Amino acid sequence: MTTDTVKMGQNLIEKLGRPARLIAVAFLALMLLIPLNMVRSVVQERHATYQAVVSEISGSWSGDQRVAGPVLVIPYSEKIEVRDEFITPGGEKKITQRWESCQRRAVILPDLLDYEASLAPEIRHRGIYQVQVYTADLLVSGAFRNLEAAVASLVPDDRLEAIDWAKAVVGFGVSDPRGLVEVGGFECNGRAVQPKPGTTLDEILPSGFHMAVGDAISDSLEFTLPMVIRGSGGFQFLPLGETTNAAIRSDWAHPSFVGKVLPAHREISDSGFSAEWTIPLLSRSYPQVWRAPSAVAIDEIEAGVRLFEPVALYDLVTRAVKYGLLFIALTFLTLGLIEYVMEVRLSLVQFLLIGVALAMFFLILIALAEHMGFTTAYLLASSTVVAINTLYCAAILKRTSTSAIVGAVLTAIYGILYLILRAEDFALLGGTLLLVVALIVTMFFTRRIHQPAT
Repeated sequence: MTTDTVKMGQNLIEKLGRPARLIAVAFLALMLLIPLNMVRSVVQERHATYQAVVSEISGSWSGDQRVAGPVLVIPYSEKIEVRDEFITPGGEKKITQRWESCQRRAVILPDLLDYEASLAPEIRHRGIYQVQVYTADLLVSGAFRNLEAAVASLVPDDRLEAIDWAKAVVGFGVSDPRGLVEVGGFECNGRAVQPKPGTTLDEILPSGFHMAVGDAISDSLEFTLPMVIRGSGGFQFLPLGETTNAAIRSDWAHPSFVGKVLPAHREISDSGFSAEWTIPLLSRSYPQVWRAPSAVAIDEIEAGVRLFEPVALYDLVTRAVKYGLLFIALTFLTLGLIEYVMEVRLSLVQFLLIGVALAMFFLILIALAEHMGFTTAYLLASSTVVAINTLYCAAILKRTSTSAIVGAVLTAIYGILYLILRAEDFALLGGTLLLVVALIVTMFFTRRIHQPAT
């Protein structure tokens, strides 16, 4: 019954002529969007599984890291005016004035802040998946200057009573403290200081550590803070200094610079990259000194780098699937031109089977790429599909030379697609040129088609 239906449909198309056949082939090409969408769903599912693995590894290793600080907190006391109102026994309203001592905390940002980081990338495996992580050797150094004047600037009319230098602390923010491997050798004015959990500034630095520096502090404070910190994805810093200098280097060859400030100098090569930032005070809107617990938005500006996978596996396959209909259309166009030039005829079922084989390419690609890498998987998947369709055309056309043309065209299409996928900056240009070439070739072979005279 099904065979008879197909034959009846094909006979009807033959009677209606070439336009009906072209419409039927175009309809088959559109019908093949169904298996292409199914393949796309498989890719999305595998990508979701990969993202879950990334989250799991990041949860045990640590996620994106953002460092901030150090920030100096100095307690002080000031006189505040208190007015009391009372009613005398005679019913007269009077106001008395007195002074009370009030305890405050001054938050001071460094005058000079330097970050020096060396990122060592690593690959972590979980089953068939691999995730990019890093270990950073970080040295933070700088200086706070004119501290007494900074505190006094917060107190009006010479009401400053005393500065409690003994209780001064330095807080340092880390977005994911689980990644701290080693924090040692912290020095303030040449004296070693021991870090402790918590920043004492939850309103601006919710996670990190702090150091009591009361024994080492004076009107200025110079500091050095070496640490080893783990992370995955990106490494960012906050430019909290009046002048902030940062230098980041790594042997990862594909950095993606992120944040609102790009590096002033950068060098990228196959052996790695190095980048330098110089960020002045005027790049941000918050002050150098304020009174806690004011929630100042110190994260309004950040800068850093992400260890970027230039063309990730699942992104590559997803982009390849988007060209699926183009593959099918160009292949069907080639077969149509062969029909016209060679005066042979393929059935619609044969068109359909060739299209299904083309759709299978993307499923073969994702299945192999998860185990052997994209390039090798692409070569094997494309070779398989080209061989299947070439041999099939040789069997149905009975002409080796004609089937060789089909194989050559498919090989060229897959080769061009690979170049388009790899050269992501020129993907649109490459795809457009492919369509233009296909149109020119079609016009050339169909230039002698004329409408019958009326």
